[in-house]
Amino acid sequence: MLLWSSLVPKDTSISEMRRKDLMRPPQVFVYPGFITEAEGRSLVEEAGRRLKRRRFENGHWDSVITGYREIEFSTPDDQYPQQGLDIENGATVPPYVKAIQRTRSHLENHHFNSRGDCADAFSNNIRWLPCHAIDLSANGELKPHVDSVKFSGKVVAGISLLSDAIMRLRPSAKEWESEEKDTNHSAVLGASDRYVDLYLPKLSLYVLSGMSRYSFTHELLPSNTTFEYMEKKCMLCQHEDKGAEVVEKNGCENKSIDVLRGRRLSIIFRDAKKV
Repeated sequence: MLLWSSLVPKDTSISEMRRKDLMRPPQVFVYPGFITEAEGRSLVEEAGRRLKRRRFENGHWDSVITGYREIEFSTPDDQYPQQGLDIENGATVPPYVKAIQRTRSHLENHHFNSRGDCADAFSNNIRWLPCHAIDLSANGELKPHVDSVKFSGKVVAGISLLSDAIMRLRPSAKEWESEEKDTNHSAVLGASDRYVDLYLPKLSLYVLSGMSRYSFTHELLPSNTTFEYMEKKCMLCQHEDKGAEVVEKNGCENKSIDVLRGRRLSIIFRDAKKV
């Protein structure tokens, strides 16, 4: 069963202490529990079937990733975009396809409209590139990088499967090449000691857009890394001037999560670059 709360991004999945002044308005989002357990199993099973004959590779042509397997995770929607599949007809749509359709629909409705960074885009004009499935071994590495802007567009999103992880965003050392370059973004470039951490539990969806897409590199931290965050808390305490009267007082509590990252499967979503 899909809960409404899974459709709302969670601030405590983003390290509040280090994100201030780096990205405003918010252009990075994490939706914990975005897909169901059943959808997750279906995606893992289908990716496993397609990856069965592939071995883990020790390197990539751009030296960004090691200990991984990767495939294009296309669906009938990608192969026959005019025909598509009816998402309401559960009898004809495999669960993994339904999960991809629902994710794309969510991205179109919440990250390509006036409330999001992609305010100039409309849902009926969005063209999706085929998804990619990346199977990263427990000892694999995903090093700091900015996804290529040669073919993909304004949003990079991913569903996390098999294990939890921490993604770190750092200001990029280079300005992105884009026709819609904003000179205000360059002010944060080069601040290598500043970063934003994202806690990506299994079944979550993360979304990078705007500055987080173009101006920040992203990487996965190794296992046994701690995610630190601040949680707003309403505390009850006695007022000094009012004796025993109890009053509410807002505050923040420092919290942390120790993340043991094992083998990780991610389903990556990218929109096609407009020409």
